[in-house]
Amino acid sequence: MDTRIKVLENESGIKKDALFYMANLYPEIGRLFSFYDSGKIEAANNAKNRALSIVDSILSFKEIIPAGREEWNVIKNFILGFDKLDSFERKILERYAEPFSYKFMKQYAAN
Repeated sequence: MDTRIKVLENESGIKKDALFYMANLYPEIGRLFSFYDSGKIEAANNAKNRALSIVDSILSFKEIIPAGREEWNVIKNFILGFDKLDSFERKILERYAEPFSYKFMKQYAAN
């Protein structure tokens, strides 16, 4: 079975679909910049690696259309060079996954 189209469910019944990973990117980006801003470079790089892993998980889902893939690859490049972003680019990265987080929480609360 192709694991990229399989939707996983953990013990609490939360589906680990593309939206799940998109929603989890938001706090990881927050951690990345929090660590970076406080001078914890190793912790920031660890958060960067987790964020990249999340984006790779998102890109593994077949439901992501080509235009969406391009967009997620741009976000991936922002994450890769997070320490070189200007304030405008940083704001884009910090806020990009926020709506997915709210959508996921709303969907989860409805179940």
